[in-house]
Amino acid sequence: MRLSTGLATALAAMAALGFAACGEKPAATDGATATPAAAEPAATAPAPAAATAPEMEGPAAGKWKITMTAMGQAMPPTETCYAKQTSFAEAQKMQQRAGIDCAEQSYKREGDALVGRTVCTADAGDGKKMTVTTDMRVVGDFKSKYTMDMTSKVDPPVPGVDEQKVSITAERLGDC
Repeated sequence: MRLSTGLATALAAMAALGFAACGEKPAATDGATATPAAAEPAATAPAPAAATAPEMEGPAAGKWKITMTAMGQAMPPTETCYAKQTSFAEAQKMQQRAGIDCAEQSYKREGDALVGRTVCTADAGDGKKMTVTTDMRVVGDFKSKYTMDMTSKVDPPVPGVDEQKVSITAERLGDC
């Protein structure tokens, strides 16, 4: 069974929120806007091993083109404009405002990649909670272009979906 676009977007947003300002959010949240409204990934600037989330920064300010593939299905590219670079600490505040609670958000350097793991819980509807555990790997120049590959598992499982894979490429197009 193919993962629905809505579920793929929601899970990608939940996972990517662990990295920086991203996910499905209202326009103009903390200086970022999207055209069209869709999941907006973001990643962090390279950081030393064992860096804590508040020490790391997200993508450079500017206009970014975002391309996402979920479970082998390409989504239409989106463009987003970040008015400022967002730190992990700011992104974590956005998560909390969006109702996403992350019990674990760990990141480390492995060669040229930033590797992370998040365990986040959000409302799944009808008063139920959904936990998404995501392992991610980010490579690239976070001032101009990067790729984020994520593998997520949902608990409770979604029928027909044990695991999902999402790949996001972000390329800075210039100033807003």
